[in-house]
Amino acid sequence: EKKPRWLAGFEGSTSDESLGSLIATVVGKNVPLSVGYHKVGVDIRDQIARTVVEESFVNNTEGRLEGVFYFPLPADASISGFGMWIGGELVEADIVEKQRAREIYETILRERRDPGLLEWTSGNLFKARVFPIEPHLEKRVKIVYTQVLPLRDNRYVYSYGLRSELLRTRPLRELGINVRVASELPLRSVICPTHDVRVQLSEHAADVQFAAQEYAPTRDFEVVCEIDGRQSDVVVIPHQRGSDGY
Repeated sequence: EKKPRWLAGFEGSTSDESLGSLIATVVGKNVPLSVGYHKVGVDIRDQIARTVVEESFVNNTEGRLEGVFYFPLPADASISGFGMWIGGELVEADIVEKQRAREIYETILRERRDPGLLEWTSGNLFKARVFPIEPHLEKRVKIVYTQVLPLRDNRYVYSYGLRSELLRTRPLRELGINVRVASELPLRSVICPTHDVRVQLSEHAADVQFAAQEYAPTRDFEVVCEIDGRQSDVVVIPHQRGSDGY
């Protein structure tokens, strides 16, 4: 009578599956695979947050599957990396023109090698075609994005979506979230109002950790950072990758 939320997400009309999902074709039907582990590493440097998500999806069937990985980014985030584990080795994605990417994917697919093609669909929803998903094994994926955290009243908030209709019936086997904060200005406090976490705080740095097993999240994960004093209206944050930078 009513579409489940994961199906609406699969069709691109919602992004309520905050953790992402891998929808596979099983006997002609689109079925969401169970999430195995979900690990999140966050580096926050003066309001710039870089989030690295690593998760696995379990194929409990007898067959080799092809699927589509969906991941909703926060509205203000920019994707900066994507990869899959192939034969136990992490293979990072290259960025190419859209039509050329499709051609490469189809060529690799015909050769029965492991391809992955990440594409923007609509709103803040990204999808990646994934093949093969071997029987009784886990497919591991990695996605990286960055965002600017607005400063209000000397506070900025980092939020990571954990709400999921699917996980109410299929809890996460393992969840780990580690948030590292580095601040030029002294930190007055770093708290997590949503979860029972372990916090280590110094004058200019903090480390927030949360871990759980067989976990069905009911709310999103938040970290609130309060700095001591007003920050300048202009902040320069350099970035270097190899010999290049900005």
